[in-house]
Amino acid sequence: MKKHRFRSLSVSLMTAALDAGLFALCTFLLVGSSALLVARWLCGAIGAGCNFGLNRIWAFSDESGNIWTQLRRYSLAATAAVSMATLTWWVLHQLTGWDPRWLHLMSMGLVWLFFTYPLLAKWVFRPSTSP
Repeated sequence: MKKHRFRSLSVSLMTAALDAGLFALCTFLLVGSSALLVARWLCGAIGAGCNFGLNRIWAFSDESGNIWTQLRRYSLAATAAVSMATLTWWVLHQLTGWDPRWLHLMSMGLVWLFFTYPLLAKWVFRPSTSP
């Protein structure tokens, strides 16, 4: 389990860098909180797609679950995680007015720690008994 946690954290850091880099670029190109809200969600979705592939290939490669079952589970988990992180980002931005790039990183970290990793380890990448 420790191997999974370390590898999944490494994958998450790599894909978070992609996600955060894309979002930082968007903050320079887009104006208005509505545009940034959409960009926040889209950047998260792009990062999530990369995250699934890398987690399946490397972090949880010893799990024998069916890829289609895992992809369905991951799609649900990632949609919820990206939406939660976006909502967290928006609420924090409204309450604090802090730099949206820092809030982006903060929201990703909170959601990964308390939601995404537990779901990946215990639900998404666990071996499936059905095809």
